[in-house]
Amino acid sequence: MVLENQANVIAMMTREIEDGTVKCHRYWPISLKKPLELKYFRIFLENYQILQDFIIRIFKVVEKTFNIKNIVAQMREHRCGMIQTKEQYHFCYKIVLEVLQKILALD
Repeated sequence: MVLENQANVIAMMTREIEDGTVKCHRYWPISLKKPLELKYFRIFLENYQILQDFIIRIFKVVEKTFNIKNIVAQMREHRCGMIQTKEQYHFCYKIVLEVLQKILALD
């Protein structure tokens, strides 16, 4: 719902537990180092600040989809001019396919 509505702020107006009763289930990671792994999304805790009456948390939500265009775009951000010819695209697809097949073989 957050991604569908392009929300950039979530306000939780309760504590997780109040008077021994669970009021809210945790939907964020506890650690800055380890994201929360969901079926279709990965949620990263990028930063947090504990104040007297509330906590501010900065999240990054990443959809677990595979998109070769995004992979190539990310590669080009780090190295301009990378993957431009037809042969380079074929090689990139081949490598990504091999990696995905190896990951599936581990399951």
